[in-house]
Amino acid sequence: TYLKEWYTQTEYAAYKPQLDSLIEKEAWSFLLDSFYRVLPFGTRGRRGAVGIGPNRINPMTIASSVQGHVLYLKDAFPNEEALSVVIAYDVRCFHDLRGHYDADKPNPLLMLTSKDLAHLAAEIYAANGIKAYLLNPELDTYISTPELSFLIRHFKAEGGLNISASHNHPDDNGGKFYNANGGQPVAPHDQQMSEWVEKVEKIEKMPLQQAVETQLVEWIEQHHRDAYIELNYDRRFDLAAQKAIVAYTPMHGTGSTSVGKLIERAGYELHMLASQTTFDGTFENVRYRIPNPEVPASMQDAIELAKEVGADLVLGTEPDADRIGLATPDKDGTWRCFTGNEIAALVTRYLFKSLKQSGRITDNPIVLKTEVTSDLVRRITEAEGGTCVGNLLVGFKYIGDALLSWEQHGEFLGVKGTPQDFVLGTEESHGFLTTPDLRDKDAAGVALYLVELASQLKSEGRTFPEELHDIHKTYGYFNNRLTSMVMEGAAGIANIRNLLTKLREQPPTEIAGRKVLEFFDHQDESGRFGPIRSQTDASSRNVLVFHLEGNIRLILRPSGTEPKAKLYIEVSSDPGQDETTLAQTIEQVDATAARIGKDFAGDALGRIGIQLPDFALQLSDLVSIDNKRYFGETVIPAWKTKLEALGETPSETQLSEVSQWLKEALARFGSTPNGLVAPGVEAYIAQLDAPSQHFVDHMRQTFQTIP
Repeated sequence: TYLKEWYTQTEYAAYKPQLDSLIEKEAWSFLLDSFYRVLPFGTRGRRGAVGIGPNRINPMTIASSVQGHVLYLKDAFPNEEALSVVIAYDVRCFHDLRGHYDADKPNPLLMLTSKDLAHLAAEIYAANGIKAYLLNPELDTYISTPELSFLIRHFKAEGGLNISASHNHPDDNGGKFYNANGGQPVAPHDQQMSEWVEKVEKIEKMPLQQAVETQLVEWIEQHHRDAYIELNYDRRFDLAAQKAIVAYTPMHGTGSTSVGKLIERAGYELHMLASQTTFDGTFENVRYRIPNPEVPASMQDAIELAKEVGADLVLGTEPDADRIGLATPDKDGTWRCFTGNEIAALVTRYLFKSLKQSGRITDNPIVLKTEVTSDLVRRITEAEGGTCVGNLLVGFKYIGDALLSWEQHGEFLGVKGTPQDFVLGTEESHGFLTTPDLRDKDAAGVALYLVELASQLKSEGRTFPEELHDIHKTYGYFNNRLTSMVMEGAAGIANIRNLLTKLREQPPTEIAGRKVLEFFDHQDESGRFGPIRSQTDASSRNVLVFHLEGNIRLILRPSGTEPKAKLYIEVSSDPGQDETTLAQTIEQVDATAARIGKDFAGDALGRIGIQLPDFALQLSDLVSIDNKRYFGETVIPAWKTKLEALGETPSETQLSEVSQWLKEALARFGSTPNGLVAPGVEAYIAQLDAPSQHFVDHMRQTFQTIP
């Protein structure tokens, strides 16, 4: 039905040449995925691939989302005549890098930018009598996610919209909506907004110039943005004797205007990675085009810069500058990246120490964290005399909601407090909030504290790894790891849903030889979250938790923004260990965490009929389950056959031919597949039963010399 509408109706006529091409190519799976549904308006809005059809991000799906937001705002604020919203947007620009469409035929979506969609949104808000605060185009720049939260509160707006897809593929985009608190709405408000979006029948638009002339669009100027920088600057401690040198990459995104400016404002020597400082929505110079500070490869070029300039730490932020990555050297000069959980532990301890030293700590310091974030944060908080509210559902909106509850009621989940008691909000996916004056994660605020910590450690002649090691000695060692099972397309969505259903209906009683002591289904209305308040609440609560013997937690949930199921693994030890005991503990805990994750993922996939060899499971989590299966069932057997046929002493030409074949076989993994596939290759070699040395050497050689 949707395909027929888009193919025959006049308003979609510009897309017909591309639809003709897809039909001619018999791209039925792609057409099915593009047209089988309307892209769901989820708990945060809409996000997905830019493309043709109702299950894609395009002017139609963004416009209907905005018009629905208009209806929601008018219903939520019936007595407010002068409604307003703030609109932000990132650097994205659609280039069809995935190559789905015919490059020789007209495509109205090519070069569609986040800015274009933001201006479309402003035209819709204005046509409905709602003022939109929009970045002055003369500034020729962009606004980060945390700045949007700040500006909503600054302008006392009733809501906001961010056109961004965060760290997703360059061809993705989306619209994320905000409430008057400067955060994202929680249930049942997000459900109400979703229902209004479904009721949209007509979209009103006013030309942008007319909206400006009638003052229904008001420009965001530089002085508004400077106020956000000053907000974070005023919260500095700056207690160290020396100043750290900082290398930083905004990964082609908005961070140069927020994180970069704040670090410079605080007087630190800053070196920004020139190749990734330009605004570029294709993320051309970021490895694998994955601008994600969680991914060490995305930080690597900035690490090389740090080595050149003698920096003490590397910071990296994703395109909308709300999440942050950290890398530092050890004593021997070896650089390493830190996980979000490790950064959380470092920052938690630093904040408690600095608040006490500066006399700024309250009698009731409170830390907020999501359930999937390491309980090491709780250990540190409680040991330092604070309260940790650590069982929040995934999503920073729940941290923002807690702050709102303390602001309005002085209580949240039975914990009394005020926003001034707030020390830190954190989630494992590199999200942090260090001020109660914002209500979404903010890379700039935590960046300043990481630079201050680097300065303190530099003054003491110590390193970040040494500080983390001391934390483990004092509070206990925690191995927190995340395994993602990427399942794309309509079939992938069905598989993820089926996987959780199977585990929910028949949870395992034992995992990797460890008994399951407790099982929690957060959709269970008799559990701690009570009755389900809406469909969006049910979606957020689609979480399964397993507590195993031996201080082990497993949490499984579908991603809210990407086509994957996410498995969080935590194995921990007791606090207060000496060096010898700790070394043994780390080895044991790490081995247990690896085994638990592999066994659980294999069991979960097996429940939906997907059997993967262990070595295929070792491929990067960026690789989809379909491609892992292809690697295990197709690539490895064919590769093995080719190498065995060469014998013990093949010529360089023969080995080169195998490398060329391998390059073609791995083409679906991208132009630089080695980093994604290497763990699987080594895992395959490790599980071979007494392989000949020449076979192993030839396998490694043909892989390492892929042209």
